[in-house]
Amino acid sequence: MIAESAPWPGVKLRTDVHGLSREASDAEVDCFIRGIWPQAYRVAFSVLRDHGLAEDAAQEACARILHAIPKLRAPGAFNVWLYRIVVRTALSIGRKQHRDEQFALEIVASTEPTESLVRIDVMRALDRLTPRQRAVVALHYYAEMSSREIATVLAIPDSTVRFHVMNARKILEPLLTVRDPQSGSEKG
Repeated sequence: MIAESAPWPGVKLRTDVHGLSREASDAEVDCFIRGIWPQAYRVAFSVLRDHGLAEDAAQEACARILHAIPKLRAPGAFNVWLYRIVVRTALSIGRKQHRDEQFALEIVASTEPTESLVRIDVMRALDRLTPRQRAVVALHYYAEMSSREIATVLAIPDSTVRFHVMNARKILEPLLTVRDPQSGSEKG
């Protein structure tokens, strides 16, 4: 069965999802991974806040996806299934890492100092959230998923998703409010 779906906005994926892992050529597998990798990495990074761990999580999630594709019963549910694997893998790696050592914060330098300052503030603000809250925020704002879709991905009730979004907003709003130094007014 051919599934045409876009796991993330801007990614058009057309593949035989049931036969991909067993019968696909190396080029087809490579094309499939290239299609899902960038967004898998971004979602993993939004949960883990560490580039190296996010790379590990995205790589492990892609391997799990390839291995499990023959078991996918509903190709129409591919997007939710894929997100679930990426988020769960990232959360698992985060738990393992947290037990071993403190997370190291990597800040990507920007060419413009003001852009870099804003990026640092956002990263620091996101670090204030729990990994579960970061996952919900990433899926809600980055992947533009509804609370029902997020609930399916994370296997939690829809009301719990809305609760996490509400709490994350309460935490993030004061941290991400930009104050105009000249007028003293706030911009959100």
